[in-house]
Amino acid sequence: MKKFITWTLIFMLPVFLAGFAYELLLRRIPNDYMLKKQYLDENAHRVKTLFLGSSHTFYGINPDFFPGTSFNAGYVFQSLDLDLAILEKYADRWDSLQQIVVPVDYFSLYARMSTGSEAWRVKNYNLYWGLKRSNNIVENSEVLTNPLNTNSKRFLGHYLYHESFITSSEKGWGMGYDSTRELDISGKSAAERHLAANDKQVSKNLEYLTRILDFAAARKVKVILITSPAWRAYVENLDPVQLGRTTRAADSLAARYSNTVYFNRLADSSFTAEDFYDGDHLNSRGAKKFTLKLDSMIRSAE
Repeated sequence: MKKFITWTLIFMLPVFLAGFAYELLLRRIPNDYMLKKQYLDENAHRVKTLFLGSSHTFYGINPDFFPGTSFNAGYVFQSLDLDLAILEKYADRWDSLQQIVVPVDYFSLYARMSTGSEAWRVKNYNLYWGLKRSNNIVENSEVLTNPLNTNSKRFLGHYLYHESFITSSEKGWGMGYDSTRELDISGKSAAERHLAANDKQVSKNLEYLTRILDFAAARKVKVILITSPAWRAYVENLDPVQLGRTTRAADSLAARYSNTVYFNRLADSSFTAEDFYDGDHLNSRGAKKFTLKLDSMIRSAE
């Protein structure tokens, strides 16, 4: 029996070593999370305006069109707990921070990355942001989290074909949405997808949002809560109860905190079909338009 175990271990050792090497090589492939962390590692002390949030921010706010040194730290499916974690990671380095833009969208209070279908993305915040959101070995590994074909595509793409998997600009904006898709179909589909099955996450997400406001208030930093523009097919198919609870919460927080304002641009009619990539995301043209408008709204509220 001992011989069997010994020979099994000897046989398996090369497999473990190969897997370990594969894991390390996958982690070396540049990605958007690395880019964002590296930027803030080097420039957090210079940032005057920080944009947080999920894909609506990532694709919808372009720091190139915002005055001063600003950075888009938002990303796809990034929830409020992760926004808070990023803020706290650089707590002693926000020397120049004047304002934080935090989206309060239809789904913001009702979803958390770690409890939904996109929980696999948590490993990116563990591995590349260094936020240590979980000690689970699966959520700290590329090999154990991603499907084999996904890892193979990235591995071969980077090391063999020299492809880039960076989709963020230098200042963190998502560059991939340049066109316009079928807005009515995608809008209705997104509204249905963003409808929460229950409100179990609301109280916890409100706690995270309140902690962001407290963090900012303690540093005399302004907070801009924003509900991003969406195409009418998305807006018309939203559940009024979920939407109402979300916007009322944002209004209430803005009234409670003197450093906070709330702008609800969900149904902003100045955004036309040419400004959207799909039913709930702006394209590059819309992002420029929204960023300029956001700057104007902030200035008018001063």
